[in-house]
Amino acid sequence: MAYYAIAPLLCMLVQRELYMHLYMHQVVTEPNLNQGGVVGPPNPNGFGSTFVTNWLLASGPDPNATLIGRAEGILMKTNHANLDHWYSSMNFVFKDTRFSGSTLKVMGSVPQNGEMSIIGGRTIWQGVVEHTIFSQDGHSRIYELNVHAFYTPMASSMVSDLLYA
Repeated sequence: MAYYAIAPLLCMLVQRELYMHLYMHQVVTEPNLNQGGVVGPPNPNGFGSTFVTNWLLASGPDPNATLIGRAEGILMKTNHANLDHWYSSMNFVFKDTRFSGSTLKVMGSVPQNGEMSIIGGRTIWQGVVEHTIFSQDGHSRIYELNVHAFYTPMASSMVSDLLYA
C-alpha cells in the first residue's frame, strides 16, 4: 500500500506572471541543420521515428534576429494515422541577459498549431506555450510562440523570510 502525506502550506507563494513573444527556428537541412535523427522509421509511415532538437529561440522570424535561447529536446512520431504529428519534450534554455541560465520544461505536440504545456523549469514554472506555424519551406519551419507562464521566484523575500528565518 502506498503512503502519502499532505503538508499544509504555511504561507502564500509569491508568483509572478510572464508573457513572452518568441520565434522558434527549426532547420532540417545543411548547413544550419539544428536537429538530428536518432531512430529511423521502423515502418513506412515513420511511426517511431525519433529526433533530437537544438532549435533556435529568437526575437523575430528573421534568421539574423536576436538569439534568446535554444529549444533542446526530443521529437517522436507517435501517431500512425497523422503523418505530421510529433510528440515533443523540450527544455527552453535561455541565453539572453534577462533570463540567462533559466529553463522552461515544455511538453506537447508539434508541428500542428496548438499548445504545449509548461511543466517546470529552473524555478517553479507552470503555464502554456501557444504555437503557430509562421512560415515553412522545404528547408526550415518557423513557429511563432506566445508564452504565458507563472513562476515562483525562490529568492522572494516573503518566501525566504518565512522559510529560512
